[in-house]
Amino acid sequence: MPTNIRQVEFLARAIVNRLEDRGLVEFGDAEVGIQIVTRTLEDNFQAYDSIEQEARGRLAKTMPGREPSDEELTREMERVASERNFVL
Repeated sequence: MPTNIRQVEFLARAIVNRLEDRGLVEFGDAEVGIQIVTRTLEDNFQAYDSIEQEARGRLAKTMPGREPSDEELTREMERVASERNFVL
């Protein structure tokens, strides 16, 4: 799931704007908040990609010569994520 930095920044701005609308973030802190949310989103997308790659690698060893189904991949990703204490 490759991510585009512009998409991540747009999402971060939307999140911070929503927090600001609810009074949870002050306007003066908005840019710092956007940077923090952007970094957190990037880290989470990287973790997701890493989990997917590891799950595909594990499945490739157990079922050589064929692509796993979406359901098989999802189950294996959930196992890998659980081992890493990461919530998908």
